[in-house]
Amino acid sequence: MEALLTDIPVKEVLRYLGHEGQVIESGLQLQIEKCINSVRNSSKPRLTYTVRDVQDGIINGLDLGGNDIKLLLSSCSQAIIMAATLGPEAEQMLRRSEVMNMSDAVIMDSAQSTAIENVCDNFEAMMRQQYRKEGLYLTDRYSPGYGDLPMESQKKILDILFTEKRIGLTLTPSNIMVPRKSVTCIIGISENKQTLKLRGCASCTLNQNCPYRMGGLCHD
Repeated sequence: MEALLTDIPVKEVLRYLGHEGQVIESGLQLQIEKCINSVRNSSKPRLTYTVRDVQDGIINGLDLGGNDIKLLLSSCSQAIIMAATLGPEAEQMLRRSEVMNMSDAVIMDSAQSTAIENVCDNFEAMMRQQYRKEGLYLTDRYSPGYGDLPMESQKKILDILFTEKRIGLTLTPSNIMVPRKSVTCIIGISENKQTLKLRGCASCTLNQNCPYRMGGLCHD
């Protein structure tokens, strides 16, 4: 399946920047639009995924640890395991900006975060449409760091997807993905209609000290 980047909404970029409704001067508006265009032009999104059988909430060949993912998959017979990245070109562009113009780099970082979420949203929407035709339903998209799903599970996901070979995505010893603007996730497949309940602030390990939530900027 092709990775699609279709939109980088200014509103979402501003949310990542911590915008609280202040008036944006014309010069800053132009800078934001310029940075968004740079991110759009430099991003070469890639993704890979696999579908695995699930039994008793455990994915075949992939024990991730934690109880929340088992709860998510408790009514599922299969699960989609996915990894997506904006690509090394976007990473290189951001690193150059961090050296040459830090204010541009801050905006580009937020624009890239918005962009990779758009790629994941598009993938999820396509999969929901595909499986709905078969009379099946998808759960929430769930990633390492949500609830009690440990960040250490990133390595297991990348290994099972062969991401280094397929999309050039690797992991540092401290569990940081490279390129940085990358996402892994799990989506359950069920015959039963799913209540999307595990997404948002309540499921995030940062929910007690997240700057977006404290500023009223998070989509809970």
